[in-house]
Amino acid sequence: MAVSEQLSEPEVTSQAEATSQVHEEFGAALEELFRAVLRASGRGVPGGATELTMSQYWVMDALADAPLTVSEVARSARVAVPSATRALRALERRGFVERRPGAHDDGRLVAVALTKSGLTVLNEKRDWVRAAQRELFEALSPAERRTAARTMSAIARGIGEL
Repeated sequence: MAVSEQLSEPEVTSQAEATSQVHEEFGAALEELFRAVLRASGRGVPGGATELTMSQYWVMDALADAPLTVSEVARSARVAVPSATRALRALERRGFVERRPGAHDDGRLVAVALTKSGLTVLNEKRDWVRAAQRELFEALSPAERRTAARTMSAIARGIGEL
């Protein structure tokens, strides 16, 4: 074996070991993130006197600008149609959303809209979410802030592949 091969072989091994270690650290951090998200989603969305699940919050947020069909709500809230349906039923029972005849005259499509009390609750929750996001942002160093959004977006896109 040539001297140059002997010198580069340990470097490759140490590079492979370093990559493996970073991979393990990444995997552990990703699992920690998943667990934190699951714990947080189980608690619902704090802020204000009204309790909401994460799905209910996302559904209400989707309805903030205009009435939508259930399918449109699910797509906008990035939840499955059955999840949107369950959330909407619970929100309707609480008086936060109401069903309205859809834009089509045949009556087959029903639109769902926020009520005044629903908009009030949504705004309370949005205020809390923005404050929590600000707190997390401010806890990061300037270098972390620059990369956090891109990194989280890349991870979110990749989660669908797991």
